[in-house]
Amino acid sequence: MNTSFKLKQFNSNKESLSPNLQNQLSPILSKLHSNCYRQIIAASKDKSTIGLALSWENPFHPHADYLKVYLDESAQETNALQKQLLTQLEQNATSSSDRFIYSLMNDQYNIISLLESSGYELIRKTYEPTLAIDDCLIHITEPSHSTVLTYKEALSNSSLKVELFHLLKRNYVNTHQVNPAADLTLSEWESLFLHEQPDLDLSLIGLTNGSISSYITVFPMDNTSVEIGWMGLEEQKPASYSELKQLFKSQLKLMETKGIQNIEPEIDTTDHYAFNLFSFLAFDELDSFDTYRKLI
Repeated sequence: MNTSFKLKQFNSNKESLSPNLQNQLSPILSKLHSNCYRQIIAASKDKSTIGLALSWENPFHPHADYLKVYLDESAQETNALQKQLLTQLEQNATSSSDRFIYSLMNDQYNIISLLESSGYELIRKTYEPTLAIDDCLIHITEPSHSTVLTYKEALSNSSLKVELFHLLKRNYVNTHQVNPAADLTLSEWESLFLHEQPDLDLSLIGLTNGSISSYITVFPMDNTSVEIGWMGLEEQKPASYSELKQLFKSQLKLMETKGIQNIEPEIDTTDHYAFNLFSFLAFDELDSFDTYRKLI
């Protein structure tokens, strides 16, 4: 192990981050002062912090420890430091976890090489392209769904509310077998889901004979853009995804009336609903956010 680096618990009030590292950490700097992370390990050299290793837990996936390493790219011997920090995180796993999860962009070749040599395997690729609503309407040729309600309307109906959270839970669990979801009650799922702050006016359900047969969830971004997340059908293994596309057509038209111009869908390779809805995309030409797993 390289001894030129000093590893210690991070103290946000005392540590001096290198400019390069501070720039990388800018999206999460405020979280370093909170209780978001279970471990924050700092690597220092010449009185400057040149690396941080983080671990945290996810209430949706209680069996995993999530890991991330940030390095000053101008530092020397970064490969040795990456390995040192990753090993330090792994040595302090939570007692309830049976796997490590590490996610990163597909062009981070050095850390990917380290993960693969350390026993991690690729379990999922996630695509998050920015798409213009006009372009989506060109590719979604199905007619609009004939019977739709917003989530706000559905949640005001006790029976539809139960149906919706049953489908959200069932399909989420089924599309996350590679990293199992928590065994929660519908009430707990409702609380966790609503904590994510979906747009209840733009998220839609499709009805067939009075029951929910499809749903697509929208999350706000800014005045002209939204994220598209949890979606699915009542059919677990549909022969056709036409109804989901019909609901999406209705949703795209609704978003147009609200001044939304772009969407950013989250498309996991493990989610056959999203993958089929956006099958018109050339996925091999897109960057991806890749998730690696190591069983303990």
